[in-house]
Amino acid sequence: MSKIIFVTFLTIFTSIPLFLRYLCMKKYERLKAKLREQEDESYYECIFFGPTNFSCRPHLIGKQDCGDYCSYTYLQRLIHYLNSAKSSISMCMYTLTLNQIAAILVTASQRGVRVRLITDKTMSKSTVSKDIFGGLKKNGNCVEIKMPKSSEQLMHHKYCLIDEKDKLSAKMFFGSANATTQAFCKNFESMILTNNWDMIEKLSEEYEELWNMFDN
Repeated sequence: MSKIIFVTFLTIFTSIPLFLRYLCMKKYERLKAKLREQEDESYYECIFFGPTNFSCRPHLIGKQDCGDYCSYTYLQRLIHYLNSAKSSISMCMYTLTLNQIAAILVTASQRGVRVRLITDKTMSKSTVSKDIFGGLKKNGNCVEIKMPKSSEQLMHHKYCLIDEKDKLSAKMFFGSANATTQAFCKNFESMILTNNWDMIEKLSEEYEELWNMFDN
């Protein structure tokens, strides 16, 4: 009888570590699966403008790049981004003078994409910008434009949201650079392109707040 008790006790005693190990492994596998589901699949692309780009103005005009780091190469990257829009482009830009970007906004609006632009009131009336903004509004173009009520309120953001309501195709670019030849060819600037959903959501909330606050 005592032998049976001993064997039973020994079996239970030796089984406990195995059972605990089994529970730990199951918990580990569940945690690993959960982390895999939450894994960030975002991409980030960094663009820098500097001395390499200071001789690239002719390349923008001639539409011919001088390499991977050419200003025209970077412009084409942004154009590709904007052309990918399926439902919306929400741009917030202090100043816009690049005709290529303006043309893409018009083309997008004409193919049914909702295009909104928030800009600075003073800069929109500057000599270099007024023709651009005039073109965005004329001939039935559907680009919606808003700006601060007062010229004393500087709207200095530089970012653009694309399909921001669609988690699968949403993307954005933001940074220090305006959509101008000066920024692309003469300034030290930086820009980030990403599809990070958390960042897009936060900037989208900010955009809607500004849109509801500003005037047409």
